Amino acid sequence: MRKVISLLCSLSIIFSLLASTMDAAEINPKKLLEKKYPRERVTVSKSIDLNGDNKKEHLLITDSNNFYFINSKGVIVLIDTNYYNEEDPTFHIINISPKEKHVAITLDYPPSNTELFVFKYQDGTLKKKLSIIGDVSIQISKSGEIRQAWKNYFPEGGWDTSVAYYKWNSKKDKYVGSGELSR
Repeated sequence: MRKVISLLCSLSIIFSLLASTMDAAEINPKKLLEKKYPRERVTVSKSIDLNGDNKKEHLLITDSNNFYFINSKGVIVLIDTNYYNEEDPTFHIINISPKEKHVAITLDYPPSNTELFVFKYQDGTLKKKLSIIGDVSIQISKSGEIRQAWKNYFPEGGWDTSVAYYKWNSKKDKYVGSGELSR
């Protein structure tokens, strides 16, 4: 009888450990956020492994224009607010290295303005590393370079298109700009 009870206890411990790891791997980010914040409704979401640990992190923007991050352990962090535009914001992933990806968000304001925010996964959350507006355009190349085209106005009226480029510098832990940087 003792052996049977011991075996049953061992099996229940093993099953409970397996169940908790399966739950962590199968996080439903929308349900998790809406359970903690019942008034929030997710409008845009993306799940991706940002740090190369084979576990997904989750990016969510809600109808109240809040940007949330859920790490692979299910911890919810409010990253920023006021992510409003006429169209849904767009997530872009910038591959810095095999073990590092940055999250970029573009907000389009027709007819031509685009706002860009870039975040780095750091210390279990996202840290803002770049914030720019391209009133002509913003483009992100496959190599991770960001091109900002903006209107450089003349004092007497009119404008020319100026172009700035931003590239990640890991030694400085920031995006470094070149070209004609906006003022």
